[in-house]
Formats: sequence, structure tokens, C-alpha cells
Amino acid sequence: MSVPAGGARILVIDDDPAVSGMLRLVAEEHGYQLLVAGDGPAGLAMARGEAVDLILLDLNLPGLHGIELCRRLRASGIWVPVIILSCELSTVDVVVGLEVGADDYVRKPFRVRELVARINAHLRRSRPVGGVEPPQRLQFPGLAIDLGRHEVWRDGRPVALTPIEFRILTTLAGQAGSVVSRQQLIEQVWRRGERLEVRSLDAHVYRLRRKVEPEPHLPTYLHAVIGVGYRFDYRPTRLSPPYPDPGLTGARPGG
Repeated sequence: MSVPAGGARILVIDDDPAVSGMLRLVAEEHGYQLLVAGDGPAGLAMARGEAVDLILLDLNLPGLHGIELCRRLRASGIWVPVIILSCELSTVDVVVGLEVGADDYVRKPFRVRELVARINAHLRRSRPVGGVEPPQRLQFPGLAIDLGRHEVWRDGRPVALTPIEFRILTTLAGQAGSVVSRQQLIEQVWRRGERLEVRSLDAHVYRLRRKVEPEPHLPTYLHAVIGVGYRFDYRPTRLSPPYPDPGLTGARPGG
């Protein structure tokens, strides 16, 4: 059973009245509640001040470019899905937009049916299914991951991760104890199925280890499974001080 998209509050940040008008018709047909901002600063203020479920974001906005707006949203702890809508021909801006935290990209002029399908797909992934709230926090000895706030702490200190590093960590930690193949990681972390070499994935994991592992060359959490992929499993490499049982979803005993 999936959660219906109807009733979702969608914020459109676009300075083109024709696009906003078209999206109002789409919203009426599909039961979305639409909020519209015509420039970057107004869009940022609305995103921070309103409870929205998804953001449709143009790149070439007056007052504040869409990429910088997205960067500020994520820095503010706002992690609702962001779909870039732009006629921008350069793939550089698209890639940068995805790297700073956008979830998807649709080129203008877009097909309404495709856009609605993408909106609904992101809403299903980001909203609870069957009325059951997903766990918002994964905690392991020495490592805490707050899924809602997109924050990570190691030994009580915040760890700064890129969006890709965070998705790799949460994908592995969310399946703690299970082996996740490299291909599965690529499909789950690179959300639009961009072509990616395994070596690039391994490089991201290497950098992630340097940030979250007490001793990166002797992994405690992120273990390679030769010829397959990776497994998240708490395995201390040396005697550690005792940790209280956090009693939270995702915690695993040491050993």
C-alpha cells in the first residue's frame, strides 16, 4: 500500500508565469496544494517558513541562483525532495545541483505525465507507508546517524559528509549486517541511474571511511566484501570503552 500523493504541499520556485500557471492546472488535477515563489529569495523564505513536501526548483532565478538556493536549503536542514526544472543546456549545473542535494532533474519543456510520475515517486519515497513512520535515527557504538536532520556524529562530534557520502552511509547502515553489492549501492545512491564506474564508488567509500572510522585502515563499521560490495557491521578493532544500549532501531551489539 502506497501513500497517495494527493494533498501534498508542493513549492514551485520559478520566475516564469507560464510554467507556474501550467503547474497550477496540474496541481488541481492531481490534488496537490501548490505554493509559488517568483524569485530565489522569496523561494528560500517560503521553503524555510512553510511545511512543504516537495520543491520544484528553477535554476536561473532572479535574486538567487537555484544551485545556491538548494545549497542553503540543505545547510538549513531542509531535506524534502527537490526536483530541478530548467531549460539549462549545460550538464555542469545539473551535476552540481545534484551534488549539493537536489534529488532529480527534469528539462523544460517537460511532459506533464513524466513530471507527475517523478513527483509521485519522490513523494512515495519520502512519506510514510501504511501509517508507519520510518526510523529517524540509527545508532551504533560510537556512531549516530540522524536520518531526518541528515546529521552524523562520531564519538559525540559532528561529521561533515557530502550528500553522496551520507546516502552511501545510510544505505549500508540501514541494512546493517547484510552485504550490499556495488551495483545495488550505485542504483540506490545515484538516484537517476547515472553511469558510474565502480572505482568512483570505491573512492567515495574511501573518503567516507576517513571521516567516520576511528582508524580508516582498520574499519570498524564499513567492511569490504571482496568481489561483491560492502557490509556495515560494528566490529571494533581493539578494546573500546563500554557503551550503553541506545535501544534504538539499527543498533547492533559489538563483536
